[in-house]
Parts: sequence; structure tokens; C-alpha cells
Amino acid sequence: MTTNRAYDKPAETIHPKLTEHSRKMEQKIYKVTDNYFLAVGYGIASSHMIVGADGIIIIDPIEDVGKCRKINEDFRKITDKPIKAVIHTHNHADHVWGVKGFVSDEQVQSGQCEIIAHETMLANFIVSATGGIGAILGVRSAYTFGNYLELGPEGRVNNGIGPDVLMREASLILPTLTVKDTLDLEIAGVKMHIFWVPSECDDEIAVWFPDLEVLCTAEVIQGETFPNLHTIRGTRYRDPKQWYKSIDVLRTFGARFMAPSHGRPVSGRKNVADILTAYRDAIQFVHNQTIRYMNQGFTPDELVDLVKLPEHLAGHPWLGEFYGTVKHCVREIYTGEIGWFEGDPTTLDPVAPVESAARHVQLMGGRDQVVAEARKALDAGDYQWAAELTTYTIRVDKNDMQSRRIKAQALRQLGFKTLNSNWRCWYLSSAIELEGGQFDFSGKISGIGVARALPAEVKVEAMGLRLAAERAMDVHMTMGFHFPDVDTSYGLEIRRGIAQFHPRLPDRVDIAVTLDDSYLADILLGLASWEQGLKSGKIKVDGDMNNLIKFFSCFEKPRAPKDILLTLR
Repeated sequence: MTTNRAYDKPAETIHPKLTEHSRKMEQKIYKVTDNYFLAVGYGIASSHMIVGADGIIIIDPIEDVGKCRKINEDFRKITDKPIKAVIHTHNHADHVWGVKGFVSDEQVQSGQCEIIAHETMLANFIVSATGGIGAILGVRSAYTFGNYLELGPEGRVNNGIGPDVLMREASLILPTLTVKDTLDLEIAGVKMHIFWVPSECDDEIAVWFPDLEVLCTAEVIQGETFPNLHTIRGTRYRDPKQWYKSIDVLRTFGARFMAPSHGRPVSGRKNVADILTAYRDAIQFVHNQTIRYMNQGFTPDELVDLVKLPEHLAGHPWLGEFYGTVKHCVREIYTGEIGWFEGDPTTLDPVAPVESAARHVQLMGGRDQVVAEARKALDAGDYQWAAELTTYTIRVDKNDMQSRRIKAQALRQLGFKTLNSNWRCWYLSSAIELEGGQFDFSGKISGIGVARALPAEVKVEAMGLRLAAERAMDVHMTMGFHFPDVDTSYGLEIRRGIAQFHPRLPDRVDIAVTLDDSYLADILLGLASWEQGLKSGKIKVDGDMNNLIKFFSCFEKPRAPKDILLTLR
């Protein structure tokens, strides 16, 4: 009996096509062909199992250790052969974090199992994890994927490319074998051609299995949906031209079977060719037409009404706008190609947002007049205008609950009507925030395993991103870090508002600390503190304690997710 982690029942508060889309996400092990299996519907991504002569290969352990344990349990109903290799097609959490649901550190360290990835995967992963912009991305991702919403007719329905992205336990095992451009391998008697296909990620790799005639397309093909050429949770620029050219590489294999890392497999050369062609054509169309109209002087607000997929692509079963939308991708292409400045110098140094809002409200006749007009718009079903009007009054007074409730009602209705799962989740999450609802942070994902697996040097360098520069303008001092558990030492120098990482311990330091690499991970995650470490003896100090206090006083503590507001500002 199959189950579905997505909500697949019709309701007036769900776009009917979104309900239909959920029904593609039943939890199931698909037999792609002999010895190739795809686990779909266990999470937002799909895990692959390829059975060889004396072992198996896993591609893309999905986003959670527990989910991967369940997949592994179901795979074990097919074969009990040992896992000889795990391939990460790129750095995103839903293709990496569940790895310890399949294999352990000990299996990898002993050489029983290879971990294979692109040579830049770890560097790209660090950017969005503990060492980079993980805090803001975490909150924005929770809005995008509806992590704070209940599954149901007035909440989360699906996540566009899979049923859900809910996680409880994350893990990371560093790659033991990396790919640059191409790599031909034979593992457990299975021949593989692994090749670089920059697209959704710069470190994306795909795999061709010549004997099986199966093409693992990774997330170059994002499933049965128009792709996120840009994701509203936030990401670096994804170059559409690079993306569709990578699909052209996929097309050269003439695959009989296609196994994507999101969604269901595809059988038949004609079907595979049709999907790959339509997918790349849609990406090129949006990119080229956006550039065309940009060259005519149009701005993003105008481009979204000019660039629309032609009927033969808009109606293609793999190009519904459940995950990406043409509108938000068009805006990103503009920004990615020529930046945020649209050409009107008025926007170079505008009136501050709160001051601008106050002046707009005054010009419109005052707060009561604006709220009255917003209420009229809400009652008339003009939800976008109601939301825009109340944005002014909320910006002037964040405690204006009448305005907040009107905007929340408007956003909720916009969410109920949208086809796009990401837009829906963002609308509904923002409505909760405006109404003053409390998001449930209990049972949130534990990132301890990931943070601890990152190299110690990454953690030390990451501290520089938390330097409160205004506290350090008159400070110049260096701290040495000794990590006996991994036998490494590094330096971090504060110098008038910046923190410079030293990959080798400087000859002279003002203070030195000795602690385990794993304890520094806990500090960066907010699970421990320097004060607790000193008191418990987990941190040992060599030098003047006054220097220690001065050094650490220059850094901010991590901000709690509940304190980061995205809509109420």
C-alpha cells in the first residue's frame, strides 16, 4: 500500500492543478529497469539505487537521516548487497544530508564505501551552511517550503518537486573521490560516466549508465514542473544559458530511461527526448525573450507581463509552474545580467522606507483612509491591492493590528489561489507572522552532524561573519585556536573591524584557546557558549583572560530564527 506525504485531496482553498500535482508524489520504489530503482515520495528529492555484481550504488541520499533509513529499509527488500558508493549530485541539503541513513563514518573511513561528488561541492555547501548565510537562508527556506504550516487544505500541500522537505536529523560525510569535468568508473561491476553539468548548481554532476541505458539527470531536470531558474528562498545567480546547454549535453546520450533526482522516472527514448527538449527550450525561451525585451528598455515590472511561455511549452506536462514561475525567474534574469539598478537615478538613494511610507499615507488622506480603502479592496476580492495598501500603514506602525489582519487575510487568499507551491507557502507563512502567530520551532532539524563534519578551518573562518565591526574598530589582536581532536591549529586576527583567518598559526598570538572541533560547532550553532566552555573545562586558555574577554566581546551571538521577521517590517 502506498502513502503520500503530500496533501492530495481537493479543496476550495487549493488550486485544482496543485491537488493533481500532489497525486504524482505517492511514496513508491520505482523499477526504472533491471538493477536500477528510484525511491520517490519519501521526501522532496528521490534516491537512486543501482544494483551491481557484489554491491550497490546510492545516488542522492535525501534530506533527512530518518527518511533515508526508511528508503534503505525498503531498498533492502530488493537486495541485501553492501553499499559500495554514494554519489552526491550537488551540494543542496536534499541530496546530501541523509547520507548516514545509508552508510556510517566508519564504513567510509575503512574504504568500504566511496563518497563521490564534484570537486567544488564542499566549498559551495559551506557558503550556505554554518560558514556562510545559513541563518537567513534557514528562515527563508522555512517560509518557502511551508515548514511552519500544517499539511492540509489551508496550509502546506506539496513542495512542487516533492511532497515535503521536513527534516529532523542532518548528517554529512566528506567526499573521498571528486569529479572535475568527467570521470569514468566501474564500481561493483557497474560502468558509470559521471560528468559535470552546471545548472541549478555550479557543482551539479549527472551520471550515464551505458550498460543500463539509464541517464541520471540529477536536478538538471527538476521534476514535473517548470524549473526554479531562481528560487525565492534566495540563491546565487543560476545562469539559464549554462543550464540549457547542460541539458543539451544530456540529450546527446539518447537515453532509453531517465531517472531524475526529483519526481518519477521516464521510460522510452522518444519520451525522454521530448521532455529534455521541451525543458531546455522553455529555459532558453524565457532567457532569450527576457534579454530581448531588456534591450528594448523594459524593466522587471514590465517584463513579467511581456515574457510568457508559448502554448506548446506552457501546456507541456513537465512545465507546469508548481515550483518555478516564469515571473519570478524573469526578474532574476534581469538582476543577474545587469544588476538591481533599473536606470532611474531616483532609486539610487531613495527616501528611507518608513519615511517614504509615512509620506505616502499622508498624501492618501491619512491612516484611516488608507485602511478603509484596503478593506474595500479586500471585500471586493482585490487581494493584491489590499496587501499593497496595508504595507504602507504597517511600515509606519508595526503594531497596527487592523492593518496587519487585513494584509494577512489578503495574503492568505492569494495563497489559496496560486498554482505555485513556493508562493503558496510564503503567502500563508507571512499571514501567520502578520497575525502574531507563533511558529513552532520544536522538533526543528538538528544540524549538529553537518556542522561537526565541516573542517575546523571553516568554522574558525566563519566566525568572521559574526564580527560586530562597530565593536572592533579600535581592536587589533590575534587568537590562536588549537584543536587536539583533529590535530590542527589556526589563527584569527581582529584588525579594526575585520577578522582575518590565518590557515597557519601565527608566530605571535595575544591569546590561545584549546578546544575540540565539535565544541566549536556547537558554539556556532548556538547550542553552547564560550562562557559555558570555560566553566566546564571544555575550553582551555593560554594567556591573559582579559584578552580573551576583549576578543570574544567583538562577536555577536547567533540570532534565533523567531527573531528574524520577513514580512513585518
